[in-house]
Amino acid sequence: MTAPRLETLVLAGTAESRAVIDALRAETSVSLTASLAGATPDPAPFPVPTRMGGFGGADGLAAYARENGVGLLIDATHPFARQISRNVREAARILGIPCLRLERPPWTPQAGDAWRSFDSWQDMADAIPAGARVFLAGGTRSIEIFTRRDDITLLARALNVEGRAGPANATFINAMPQTEAEERRTFSDNGITLLCCKNSGGPASFAKIAAARELAIPVWMLRRHHPEGDLPVMGGGAEKQVANYQIHETVESVVLAARRLAGEVAAGKR
Repeated sequence: MTAPRLETLVLAGTAESRAVIDALRAETSVSLTASLAGATPDPAPFPVPTRMGGFGGADGLAAYARENGVGLLIDATHPFARQISRNVREAARILGIPCLRLERPPWTPQAGDAWRSFDSWQDMADAIPAGARVFLAGGTRSIEIFTRRDDITLLARALNVEGRAGPANATFINAMPQTEAEERRTFSDNGITLLCCKNSGGPASFAKIAAARELAIPVWMLRRHHPEGDLPVMGGGAEKQVANYQIHETVESVVLAARRLAGEVAAGKR
């Protein structure tokens, strides 16, 4: 008799989500489906069945999971995808199933860094000194706020901004993976004096931070706020659990937790 498999839905869209899927897809006790919201054009395919598009909030996600026998949700979305994370946690609560949240640690400054943290893009944009040459890597939603400043020069990089119209002091470039050397060249060629971005954490988009550090360019970051006020972002490789909701800092920790849960299902303990 074949042991039951733990139907697992991975809310994806990050490098870490791919690593989780790669680590779990060979597990005979786990059946994986990936989910992408569809914000990134032409994403690289996953080696597992993939669902594209939103669910219609927490209730829609819960309905999908119920209809497809999902017994585990893995939220490996971007640290700033707050609404998605709230929906995933609420869907897990509705269904009474476990949810593993992969929360990569935020970046931290080292000696000599000129970093500032802000609670909103508006606060950040308001604080920029006149005449600054700003590189903005905050996503499309931040652009409108910064383009209201007609006394700065703005170079904004985000998804799907090719051909975007804007004021004469603003230039838009489509987001593409960049090496540290490419970021340094961009900053130097454009005389950038300030980098504004999210504190996303992780290695995937750290090249711009490293380049700014090398060129002694100040870095202003949008502070990360966890979608659940009672569950702060943690450090030190810790794991936080509240009922069936767990926050993990690393891919390895999430994979181990998923394997434990799958083992319980296979043993008839869940």
